[in-house]
Amino acid sequence: MSRKCSICNHGRRQEIEHALLRGESNRAVAEQFTVSRGAVAGHFKHVSTALIQARKLGEIECGKSIFLQLRELKLEAQQLRARADRTGDSRTALAALREEIRLVELEARLSGQLDEKPETNIVNVTLDAETARRMTETFLARHRGVNPT
Repeated sequence: MSRKCSICNHGRRQEIEHALLRGESNRAVAEQFTVSRGAVAGHFKHVSTALIQARKLGEIECGKSIFLQLRELKLEAQQLRARADRTGDSRTALAALREEIRLVELEARLSGQLDEKPETNIVNVTLDAETARRMTETFLARHRGVNPT
């Protein structure tokens, strides 16, 4: 039998989720609500997975509120940026734009649209002996007298 999530059973669960949605670090959230970083990370992981599954199944009740909150935050950021553009406040406009980008990224991550797995590319190169010799000589010439420490 697996352990129950301590955050799911926490009295301030909604506040914890809001803090995570605002982009606060797991450490900051853990310190603020006196829980472990691992519990916060595990909760966010299983909640985001649950949101994706709920969306796929059409059972969006829990996920709906989070996505609605994200959309409201994006709308607020857009309104702030528009106001800053009208007044010529480029610093505020840029800050609001950055916030919009961060919110879009978070929404993509929560909905599973952002693939964060590292990609590995393998390139095989075949060199003839003469080319390998010239490359070795060039490398050694450039690095002679260079102390590796």
